Amino acid sequence: MSEIAIVIYLAAAALWVIVWWRGNGFAYLRRDPLMWLPFLLCPAYLLANATMVAVFGDIGSVKYEESRFVFIGERAHIAVSATSSVLIVATIVYGLTVKQLPVDFIRFMAYAFVAILGVMAPILWIPLETPAMFYVLRHFQTAALLYGLFLCVAGIVVLLGDLIRVGGAKVTADAAIDTEHAAASASDESKTGPGKGE
Repeated sequence: MSEIAIVIYLAAAALWVIVWWRGNGFAYLRRDPLMWLPFLLCPAYLLANATMVAVFGDIGSVKYEESRFVFIGERAHIAVSATSSVLIVATIVYGLTVKQLPVDFIRFMAYAFVAILGVMAPILWIPLETPAMFYVLRHFQTAALLYGLFLCVAGIVVLLGDLIRVGGAKVTADAAIDTEHAAASASDESKTGPGKGE
């Protein structure tokens, strides 16, 4: 069963490139260097898990294997909560500042929800006497959870990049307007002289 778990991680690492491409991630790699972190860390964790399975891949008892799902569920709860919170905040922020539909951000977050809620969360009933199936399932769910986490991170990076770009443009525009007002006021004072305008 260790071989199946290794195949799951290796296949997930290869599939990550396709998912990243479908999410328009490669365009962001050139635009924002911070996007390299989720792009590289997800397959790195997948390959690290495959290595750990190859070296220490013993199947535990049914009780042990079943207890690992609690750990995965806690991480999934954190991921779903974070993703939902970011989605709500982003909707408000985009509506008030950018005022346009954040297509790439929504795409990454949608993929994250699909990975966590659509791939990882569904229940697969397993006979109690087969710890090997519990073993394979928890590795499958781990791969899906890693997808969801790093897709969520990628979405947050896109959101922050958009806010910095729009916020920077607004600050620059406001500074230019203030400079023009100050220059106009100084020009008026030099023409009229102090106290002559009254």
